[in-house]
Amino acid sequence: MRKFLLRFAPVTLWMIMMFIFSSRSDLPSSGSLAEDFITKKLAHILEYFVLMFLSYRAVGEKSIARAFLYSLIYAFTDEIHQLFIPYRTGKLRDVGIDSLGLMASAFLIIKYQLWNSSLLLSPPKKLKK
Repeated sequence: MRKFLLRFAPVTLWMIMMFIFSSRSDLPSSGSLAEDFITKKLAHILEYFVLMFLSYRAVGEKSIARAFLYSLIYAFTDEIHQLFIPYRTGKLRDVGIDSLGLMASAFLIIKYQLWNSSLLLSPPKKLKK
């Protein structure tokens, strides 16, 4: 049970934080429309970059595809949730932007084998030759 909590608590807390920010209808603006758009979309990418890493960390088999799928499903549900928030819109385009963060995180996990990092609970078992 302790290992389960250590794996899934960070991902759950991150999702709750994302849900809270997504529930706000009065998001602050940062200057011009273009600057505001870029700032908010970069925030989307960063949020989902972290979500993918935490999801990958939580997945027991260390499956990139599974962590990506879970994170992508969350991105879709987040956009559906925003349809019910005043002055917010749920857009498929935002899911695409979110997936950029997922892909960047997945790339770094694969490229630098981040599962061997001390941040993760258990590195995958090595195959016998």
